Amino acid sequence: MADDDGPNQVGALAQTGDGYLWLGSDSGLLRFDGSDFTTYQPSDGQPLGTVASLLAVDGGLWVGLRAGGARLIQGRTTRSFPPGQDLPGGALYGLARDRDGNIWAAAHEGLARFDGQRWTTVGEDQGFAARSARAVFVARDGTVWAATSHHLYRRPAGAPRFTRVVGTLDWASQIAQAADGTIWITERYVNRLHRVVPSTRPRMQTQTVDTPITGLLFDKAGGLWTSTPGNGLRRYRHAQMALDLTHAERVTRTEGLSADYLWPLLEDRDGTVWAGSNAGLDRFRLRELSPAPLPAGTLNAALALATDGALWAASGNRGLMRLHNGALQRWPIAEPVTALLADTHGGVWAGGPHGIWHATPVGVELRARLPEQAPADASVRTMTLADDGSLWVSINGLGLFVLRGSHWQAVAGVGEKPSQVMPVSAGRDEQGRLWFGYRDNLLVSRQGDHWRQWSEADGLQIGHVTAQLHHHGVSWVGGQHGLARFDGQRFQMLPLPANGQFDNVYGLLPGRDGDLWVHGKGGILQLPAPEVARALAKPGYRLRYRSVSLDGSLANDPYRVLPLPTGVVDADGRLWFSTSAGVSLLDPARQPAPAPLPTVVIEHLTVDGVPQPLAAPLQLPADSQRLVIDYAALNLRAPQSLAFRYRMRGYDRDWIEAGRQRRATYTGLPAGDYRFEVQVFDQSGGEPAPPTVLAFSVAPAFYLRPLFYLPLSAALWFVLWWLHRRAVRRDRQRLHLQLQAQQGERERIARELHDTLLQSLQGLMLRFQAAANTLAADHPARTRLEHALDRADQVMHEGRERVQHLRQAGANGLGLAAELSQLVQGLDEPGIRISLHINGDQRPLHTNVQDAAYRIAVEAIGNAVRHADARQITVMLNYGARDLRLCIEDDGQGIAADYAMAEGRAKRWGVRGMHERAAQIGGTLAVQALAGGGTRVELRIKAALSYADQARRPWRRWFARPRPPTTERDDA
Repeated sequence: MADDDGPNQVGALAQTGDGYLWLGSDSGLLRFDGSDFTTYQPSDGQPLGTVASLLAVDGGLWVGLRAGGARLIQGRTTRSFPPGQDLPGGALYGLARDRDGNIWAAAHEGLARFDGQRWTTVGEDQGFAARSARAVFVARDGTVWAATSHHLYRRPAGAPRFTRVVGTLDWASQIAQAADGTIWITERYVNRLHRVVPSTRPRMQTQTVDTPITGLLFDKAGGLWTSTPGNGLRRYRHAQMALDLTHAERVTRTEGLSADYLWPLLEDRDGTVWAGSNAGLDRFRLRELSPAPLPAGTLNAALALATDGALWAASGNRGLMRLHNGALQRWPIAEPVTALLADTHGGVWAGGPHGIWHATPVGVELRARLPEQAPADASVRTMTLADDGSLWVSINGLGLFVLRGSHWQAVAGVGEKPSQVMPVSAGRDEQGRLWFGYRDNLLVSRQGDHWRQWSEADGLQIGHVTAQLHHHGVSWVGGQHGLARFDGQRFQMLPLPANGQFDNVYGLLPGRDGDLWVHGKGGILQLPAPEVARALAKPGYRLRYRSVSLDGSLANDPYRVLPLPTGVVDADGRLWFSTSAGVSLLDPARQPAPAPLPTVVIEHLTVDGVPQPLAAPLQLPADSQRLVIDYAALNLRAPQSLAFRYRMRGYDRDWIEAGRQRRATYTGLPAGDYRFEVQVFDQSGGEPAPPTVLAFSVAPAFYLRPLFYLPLSAALWFVLWWLHRRAVRRDRQRLHLQLQAQQGERERIARELHDTLLQSLQGLMLRFQAAANTLAADHPARTRLEHALDRADQVMHEGRERVQHLRQAGANGLGLAAELSQLVQGLDEPGIRISLHINGDQRPLHTNVQDAAYRIAVEAIGNAVRHADARQITVMLNYGARDLRLCIEDDGQGIAADYAMAEGRAKRWGVRGMHERAAQIGGTLAVQALAGGGTRVELRIKAALSYADQARRPWRRWFARPRPPTTERDDA
């Protein structure tokens, strides 16, 4: 693991109760979960420096430091024990725990014991006469063993003092205990190994070895592992003195070790052995697949198992081989051999580009060359035997042939596609029926002279049919896209996990108790019989299987076809496979028990690069942009077998398949409550472990909080009110300017009328009066002239009034209601009823508004009297809080829609004038015919433009209520 971001200079190893592996290195302390290394950061912020020793205890981890002192890590807390205060200084070489829970420390400056409260130096008063301790160990019987630079001491359980063991040492590096109870001591710099048999007067037995030993480990199988400073790793099958150095298993950097300079050794609770080196960490597992006793380098082999129990193998580089009862026979034949087939008499058939051979324990015979039409590089894809002894052979790119004796007979093609020229798999069931599998989902059976094709219409949906198994009346076929079972009538697909492991199946083997073994691109897979039955009976059932080894994947030669078969089973149920690592043996009876799924641990939560505490309740800051969740699942033996999936409730719709990835990243999570769930499952395809949950919430931004809306709404309302006031003020100013212009024009017209028309009329009247005075009093013309002069006086009076009104509209001091009342009362039209209704508090109006409203009322009433033939006229004046409303309705004949428009009737100015007056004062005028007959003229003007006192009462209009009519006048 030196290249997997692992540490260097691993000098100490320990496994804590939670299953994690801890590594002490020159760069500090690291934790390993089987996949990732995590550097430990002390809670007090003080770096550890080089770690010299480790000891796992219940609920914690003791750390001995190269610079002196110790640390006790318990969860997220750390206790520090600096050198001094009865803890000897210098490098702390070793730690041990006795039956009473006391911690023993071997340091450069002495031996000490920790009772849970304080350290106590062990000296001469307790029988330990050395000033330095190199190693300390507690045996299974409770005896404490301590080694100095030159001597070994022991303190039996319950004894008050140490005693020295007879014999000498030279810088002991480690003390360990074998299964038989003996104590073994190694020396760091001298090629010696010591062994002590516990007794009342023990003595050291010494053996010279070929290299110093830095680490010592007795494994659960009874073997002994030793690490060396520069010569790699050794394993002895039997831990007994003297060690058989010649038969030791040796592993060096040449065989893949991270380095040859090794220090600590550790066997974890799963039986995996770990070794720390100056370049990293190495892991050793017991392999389920054992190498077959065949010549080294036997690759791409076709396999066959003869009826006498012998294993036959043929490859492209080792010829034809027979393995029986440990004895190996070899025959050189023309290579390569691409297909093997066992016959019924203890022999096998072998096929390749150079022909067909038949082999028995006594020799090999070439039976026939390939058909003459076969190209020189043709390969035999597969073979099967018929009941009559004929050999059916599929030749790559050519087709299917039958060999009888030494004669070939071509079989007519059955496939319709160019890819279906020849079969890629073949087999014979127990009824003697021959089966041939083709590419593109075609399977053909032959019984006697009857041929039948099987395809998707018969339930077959596996793509290329590349594997067959006919056993105990049951037929299975495998291929490009999974497996299918034949029930005698049709095929039923076996529901399988869609993880790619069941793609490209080339071998199907029967197992014990009906299990099914599959060999393909995904390796070697075991399908238990109960799981297969459930999957076939229950649609949607998630089949559980076991992946034996990733090393069991198919051999791959890019220059030729895959030799078949790739797997066989012997009479003892042992399985032989041709894999990418060579021919391997798998004994199902010796398979280790499946390990339970680990629990997923959420290790870190980072928001925008800032680590967050995982304590509940977890509240993330508002506007969090990037959220990273790191999770892990402990599996030291086979971490590559684990896969993960996760989802964020409240955000994700479904599970996200993460594979081996151990990090989830989310960006732009909106405010709200969330539950992050992560599950782990292994390659067995079974149900995942219960999810690990991280609940948290993302706070809303301040502008999304409810309390923010109150001031925001108030501010927005104030802005809108201010804009409204500004718009009204602008409209009033514009109207004021318009009214000023109108008033100026009115005064100009008044001056013109006074200076021209009225003066001229006055002059004419004086002349007519002078002319009338020249006539006799009883002259008829004088009488008519005087009547005309009286009428002229009236016209002059009216003219002066109009001039006065033009100069100062409303100068009479009357309000609009009073003017309308005088107007109604002054009308004397027989047969017409006129009524006036006034609502609301009467308020003073702007002069021009009052004048325009009055003139509109006069025009509307006049039109009703003169043109509508009305009998009832109603005038309504409403002083509202939001607007001023004047409405005149009659029951006459109504007005045409075209005449009611602002343009009015052609060459008539009444209706047009009313619209113009309304527009000039900022009001709206509606003239419309009523459904029941008659006409309605309605004028509306906003309060801000109507009332002269509006600026002094800005809030009243919002709270004013309509009042009932206060004035009503009727005239008939």
